[in-house]
Amino acid sequence: MPQVKAYRFQLRCKPAQEKLLRRFAGGLRWIWNHALAEQQRRHVAGEPFSNYIAMAKWLTAWRCAPDTCWLAEGPMHPQQQVLKRLEVAYKRFFSKAGGFPSFKRHGDDPGIRYPDPKQFVLDQANGRIKLPKLGWVRLRQSQKVEGELRNVSLRRDGAKWLCCLQVQTGQTLAAAGLVPTLGLDAGITVFAAGSDGCMTPPLKAMKCQQQRLRRYQKSVSRKCKGSKNRKKAVARLGNLHRKIAHQRSDWLHKLTTALAGRHPVIAIEDLKIKNMSASAKGTAEKPGKNVNAKSGLNKAILDAAWGEFARQLEYKLGWRGGELIKVNPAYTSQKCSACGHTHADNRKSQAAFACLGCGHKDNADSNAARNILAAGHAAWAERKRKPEACGEVVRREAFAKKRRAASVKQEPTEGEARASARADSAGIPVV
Repeated sequence: MPQVKAYRFQLRCKPAQEKLLRRFAGGLRWIWNHALAEQQRRHVAGEPFSNYIAMAKWLTAWRCAPDTCWLAEGPMHPQQQVLKRLEVAYKRFFSKAGGFPSFKRHGDDPGIRYPDPKQFVLDQANGRIKLPKLGWVRLRQSQKVEGELRNVSLRRDGAKWLCCLQVQTGQTLAAAGLVPTLGLDAGITVFAAGSDGCMTPPLKAMKCQQQRLRRYQKSVSRKCKGSKNRKKAVARLGNLHRKIAHQRSDWLHKLTTALAGRHPVIAIEDLKIKNMSASAKGTAEKPGKNVNAKSGLNKAILDAAWGEFARQLEYKLGWRGGELIKVNPAYTSQKCSACGHTHADNRKSQAAFACLGCGHKDNADSNAARNILAAGHAAWAERKRKPEACGEVVRREAFAKKRRAASVKQEPTEGEARASARADSAGIPVV
């Protein structure tokens, strides 16, 4: 099937263009909130849900009304896209696939989306794009856009405006004949341990900026609410959070691109990050244990961004005709990759593994990665044995309707991790 890629560049807007963009975004937020309020009013009155066709008539009336005629100054197609997204949000809520749509506050502006490539013109030679009612806008184009343009979306990132171009490229190659070549074990001390022995240390983007974050947060708390100084402090804190997010995203993109370029099929653990990072605070009647230690562990897990790492790795492997295999993470750290003996005492610490059955000694993360690779081979072979429909292999997920119980990764305590990290940090190869 055809590949769909996205390119994101920063817009270099003129002051007048940035003012128009803010007005357009404010108009889209107004349309979303008023359409949502009208849907709630109809529900209270016992009237049926209004689909997009009915909401489009509301939009026409708003653009023609004397009090809201300023909406006609903005482009029509992005306003229609807001109503379509609202309809999708309601359908997701009705099917219990998402929560109830919420009102958007100032600063939570929906993206400005142009769905038709006939509505914009991309001039790559001069690094600019022509948009309706904005004219030519400069781009910080860092790479060449390849493929057939499908749509463009604009969104605000702090004080900057970003342009996301979605393109369609050629056919995706099939992963037939390929086998998993790499197993990855995700962790805190070592971000990704490979079955080939390579270790990738964590970035720790949040931890590196922890002191500055604490100082900026304290500065916000000391400012009077509603003052200009507080607004400046909040903006400074938000910019720091965006910087951390951008550093993490850039690092993950570089790492996943390198891994996807070297290995066609990769096996990783199917981690339930939401369960692993759940709070241990408990209630007043039943207070939790080791709350501070669990809080630090949760912060480290979320800072590692395992979910984003898996997401990027999955679609980048798909671009190259490969695939990402997710296996059950249970007991991968306690199982010996040489003989298969599984016991909790096999893993002495965060970095040391010594099998009680055969005496095999290895780095604990590397041993777990080899177990993940073996489980990936088994899952890949089992998938190939499944019956075919219309010439394609039918996956197990197409038949299974029952939810699998959440698997819990068996890891040593945080104290053991720190102790073993200091003892075994030397001599580990780095990707």
